[in-house]
Amino acid sequence: MRQILSLLIAAIAFVASPSSSRAQQLWHSQNDNNTYGNLAVGWPAAVLGFRFTAPSAATVTAAQVFTGNSTPDLHTLELRVHDPVTGLPGALLGPAGSWNLQHTRSFQGPLFPQPIALQSGQDYWLVWRVLGMFPQHSVAADSPSNTLSEVRINDGTSWFAVANLAAKFRLFTQHAYGTSSTLGVGKPGQYGIPSIAASAWPAVGSPLDITIDNCARRQPSLLLLGLPIPSGIPIGIGTLYTTADTSLFLTTNLQSNPSSGGAAVTFFVPNDPGLANVPIAFQWAVVDPLAQDSLSHTPGLQVVLQ
Repeated sequence: MRQILSLLIAAIAFVASPSSSRAQQLWHSQNDNNTYGNLAVGWPAAVLGFRFTAPSAATVTAAQVFTGNSTPDLHTLELRVHDPVTGLPGALLGPAGSWNLQHTRSFQGPLFPQPIALQSGQDYWLVWRVLGMFPQHSVAADSPSNTLSEVRINDGTSWFAVANLAAKFRLFTQHAYGTSSTLGVGKPGQYGIPSIAASAWPAVGSPLDITIDNCARRQPSLLLLGLPIPSGIPIGIGTLYTTADTSLFLTTNLQSNPSSGGAAVTFFVPNDPGLANVPIAFQWAVVDPLAQDSLSHTPGLQVVLQ
């Protein structure tokens, strides 16, 4: 088990470019990183369309945009054909998928109720129907390496605007995925006990996003990674639910609606069948001047890849 864990940690312990580790489950992505532009969406930008060209023939089963920073609301994603006459999103391809928006800025989205077949070289639109005021727009921070795409904006009645933006999205093909479960309890800070979640589907060959919410804002934090310790080990200032074979240092971001801190890290898991059924545990710890011992932490999160 240690040998397999070492292989996994070596492969995913650093936030890597998805272009170097893309596998069959993650079919197509754009500006796939944790940066984001200082933009929000909501009325009148109630519907957003991201145009893309299919790099190969595929049957798409899920999609994600980068959003958050708002109270939970039911958002939807759908795929549409490109209408060559109007230049706008055209006929709907299968029913829309829906998900409840998570507060932490991260990649998030639904499985589609039915698989959707796309043809290589054809243009399509990923259409996001936004609820609430005002979640994070799915655009990357300014960078010369950004990929720009055509984005159409709809107020619910017409596509009234168009822009070229560094849109962020992911499209997935059919794949089995594993499970995630919470270990133990966390240690409260100024916003209560910080929460931890896996915002994607735990699968080899796919991205895995680990988030924290309800923590101190703009404070140093550690994301620990290792084997699960289901019963936990008390260490004086908290309880450890992972062997912590490695760790990543981050500074938490300011979230709004409601105000608290949060962060997200994306790991790109190699498409290695030997990593399937491997349990791995994550846990966040955050410096919090208002917490006991000036430290709060999440419960553990056990993820089993498939």
